[in-house]
Amino acid sequence: MLLAGIVLTGVAASAGATTSGPRREAVEGVVIHAISGPACEGGRIVFSGAPGDAERWKRFFDRHPFLGIHYVIDRDGVVLASTPEERVANHALDNNDTTIGIELVHDGDGVEPFGERQIAALIGLLRSIRSRHPVPVERIVGHGDVDTRTFRCGGAIHKTKVDPGANFPWALVRAALREGPPRLVAGPTPAVRPARPR
Repeated sequence: MLLAGIVLTGVAASAGATTSGPRREAVEGVVIHAISGPACEGGRIVFSGAPGDAERWKRFFDRHPFLGIHYVIDRDGVVLASTPEERVANHALDNNDTTIGIELVHDGDGVEPFGERQIAALIGLLRSIRSRHPVPVERIVGHGDVDTRTFRCGGAIHKTKVDPGANFPWALVRAALREGPPRLVAGPTPAVRPARPR
């Protein structure tokens, strides 16, 4: 099963991020990010890369003077909490007040595959968040879905935010979140074994 081997660290614990914003009453959505993003170098699009693990990027956000994130998930499926859920984090322009931000340690370039452990950890975290906040599956979106800023590179216009990436497995994640807890659809029946020849 996809969920095997998940490491959840600090999900329920209070986070000590210095970038905690004001308290809020409601969480209505989740924005999924990738660490890396596009830039223009020499007239072509390049991605900054996403080296390191959850610990490195949690420290980055905890110390950043204005950026914040609620959770970081690395490629090994390690989940670390940063800004507490009940506080606003500055993670998605004009979309911070009622959303939780989740940062994936990933290139977000549409090329690097999303690993099974990272996606399993994300699904587990999203299920956990949805157990505390009534977030519809349709309100779990990518950063590129809510940030419409653009920049010019090589004579073309490009989106500033494309994360979590063109190859992010939205169908898999949404299907997993729509599955409810297992339920028995019919009572158990005794197994019938064929008689052994004598």
